[in-house]
Amino acid sequence: MTQIKVYTMGRVLVDLYANQSGVPLDKTDMFHKYVGGSAANTAIGLGRLGINVGLISRVGNDIFGKYIKDRLTSEGVDIKLLRTDPDYPTALVFAAPFPPNDSEVLHYGYPNAHSQINVEDVKFDPLESERILVVAATSLSTPSSREATLWALKENRNHGGCNVIDVDWRPVFWQKETDAQKYYDAALEFTDVVLANEPELEFAGRSTDPEQAANRILSLGVSEVVAKRGGKGCFHFTRENICKVDPYPVSVVNTLGAGDGFGAAYVYALLQKWPVEHRISFASAAGAIVVSRHSCSEAMPSLEEIEALIHTNRIVGTFTN
Repeated sequence: MTQIKVYTMGRVLVDLYANQSGVPLDKTDMFHKYVGGSAANTAIGLGRLGINVGLISRVGNDIFGKYIKDRLTSEGVDIKLLRTDPDYPTALVFAAPFPPNDSEVLHYGYPNAHSQINVEDVKFDPLESERILVVAATSLSTPSSREATLWALKENRNHGGCNVIDVDWRPVFWQKETDAQKYYDAALEFTDVVLANEPELEFAGRSTDPEQAANRILSLGVSEVVAKRGGKGCFHFTRENICKVDPYPVSVVNTLGAGDGFGAAYVYALLQKWPVEHRISFASAAGAIVVSRHSCSEAMPSLEEIEALIHTNRIVGTFTN
């Protein structure tokens, strides 16, 4: 039986992306369908890098749920813990890309299947010290999935596993930001690695200054904070050091999914036990490849593609202090 090295947990949905760039959703009449959601994108990204990965989430008892399961299976993702919810539909997201800026995004239908994850869904074999749980923290936004998420993080921590949280901050899923911050703090107490883009770092760290925000997160017991800054590169923070990597030069087609490609590559690098500067360079290259393509999940790069971009540009992380 294949041993799973990484589980991802959280949002799984269908992305419907406008075929034309720079056209708002109300003016768009043609879309392309992909598997989406941070947990699914990250799982596919890890699978394409050769990692045995499983996914913990829910889809609806509908044709889109079947589509997601079929696509994940074809990508080599273990779906034994991807449940079919009897009552709620598979989530949908419509998006219109506006490169190089953020896309216009509409989350359609909420609550949905992935918001109903519960503790019974997370009865995985305890992860050992060499294995990793990656949580898309949007799962904290509903009571059932929140309980399951916190349980999974604690269970994995208690068995010596490594917990990675992608902040995945979506204000639309919360009535009060203060409530969200409370539950995020509870999850971060059981977290080893935090991945966050600039707005997410500000939200979780309570500061517009990246270093101050990172220090606040580290004070909760987190070992490292990785700040994804898009066209401005990436910072890696620990209590002792700051490491920076410059951005890779690519033509931006769609910014959605870049963080998931980055996260998948970073987790891959963690499993290889690479030094910090190598990890963030490798992950940044993966994110750059994703923004040069139209989709999220289908844009996830192979190991050979990432290595080729690194070889061409020779961008390496450097310590700033």
